[in-house]
Amino acid sequence: MKILFCTNVFEIIENGPVKFAHLILQINALYPAHELHILTEDIQTPRPNVHKVKLPTFWKKSPVSQFIRMWAYHREAMRIRARFPFDVLVYNHALVGLWSAYRFERTIGMINDDNNAIAAVRQEKSLFIRIKRWLFHQSEKLMAKRAPAIIVNSDYLKTTLEKAYRLPAHKVHRLYKAVELPLVEGPSPKKISPSEPIQILFVKNDYVRGGLFTLLEALSLLPFRFTLTLIGPNQSDKERIMNRVATISNVEGHFLGKIPQADVQRLLANTHLFCVPSQKEALGVANLEAMAQGVPVVSTWVGGIPEVLDYGRCGWLVEPNNAVALAAAIEECLTQETIRTQKIVHAYQQVQNFSPYRMFDTFLEILSL
Repeated sequence: MKILFCTNVFEIIENGPVKFAHLILQINALYPAHELHILTEDIQTPRPNVHKVKLPTFWKKSPVSQFIRMWAYHREAMRIRARFPFDVLVYNHALVGLWSAYRFERTIGMINDDNNAIAAVRQEKSLFIRIKRWLFHQSEKLMAKRAPAIIVNSDYLKTTLEKAYRLPAHKVHRLYKAVELPLVEGPSPKKISPSEPIQILFVKNDYVRGGLFTLLEALSLLPFRFTLTLIGPNQSDKERIMNRVATISNVEGHFLGKIPQADVQRLLANTHLFCVPSQKEALGVANLEAMAQGVPVVSTWVGGIPEVLDYGRCGWLVEPNNAVALAAAIEECLTQETIRTQKIVHAYQQVQNFSPYRMFDTFLEILSL
């Protein structure tokens, strides 16, 4: 089977969908019967099997950029098909694949979050934003109904989309995103000394949705000193974030913004606790990456996070926006070594279910239906 995979973002690995786009290139080496190419606007240096779609900067910043992309990606995909006769066309961002879905029968879309499905249009004050949200909701819905299959990354998202878009269950396929597993037989839990600053890592582009301010409030309630490293937010948000951190006397903040994935892995090696108490989250790949490195995870009962943490067996789960409950969970994690070690061991076992090989097999199985 020949596959063309379209993704808006590719060069900078900063979220689950981009990590997925990089991982699936391994299919070419691992599965000789299949060949996968990637089409993206986000590449500077040519790479084997990676094609570039030209999209003027003006249109990239346009409010209707996703609709321009629909046409641009489809046009370039059809040009590529003349020399790479792909059997199936997959869009990492399903909405962008709407144009292709009406012109190429085997067009499959991936929906990686619930932003468009459950958009609260009436709550928006701006008329422009209300119109944009409505258009995105309707376009994603059309794509979901038109495509022969839709791929999502959690059971939570599968159920949400089936309800929001009234889709038959057989059309929506759950594909857990994978993490690259460390070459060790098991985790080595780190010792935590209450007399030393506790290293906490927060990784989330949308830090508000990631619950950063709830985390800061929770830390202020605890009798420990913390070093909080922040990864993901834009540089333009640095001043606002660091001003807020400065108000918490027992927290020293380090703002790193967007950094390479390899640097995130190195930081995890020296982290005592990983905490992104999200308000919304379709899956939470960053939690998996921490679990794979033997770092305890404290998070929330939202979206697909309970699936990742095996409903609390592999970490601590609290209700979102509840600083008191979050502080209690963090305190138990830091002070109860036996419980922490048990959860770390269970978490490492759980991560094996999210291996790249299992993901590749499932991905190819879905495309073959």
